[in-house]
Amino acid sequence: MVVIRLSSKKKNFYYINAMYKKKSVNGKIIKRIGYYNPLINYGKSFFINYKILFFFIKNGAKISKRLYSIFKI
Repeated sequence: MVVIRLSSKKKNFYYINAMYKKKSVNGKIIKRIGYYNPLINYGKSFFINYKILFFFIKNGAKISKRLYSIFKI
């Protein structure tokens, strides 16, 4: 199963990736969808390519709980 979740490469900067559920957070990704920076209080704190996101969701991918709470904002 494919999951869309956060993975960090730097401190307080996260990438939004589509990856297999059984792989580790820093494992091999299928597609990088966007990024999220929680330190920015103004403007764009995250960027998402919605076309790719909806493609994966339409084909059965699930969104992680943490990422779902970011989308709700």
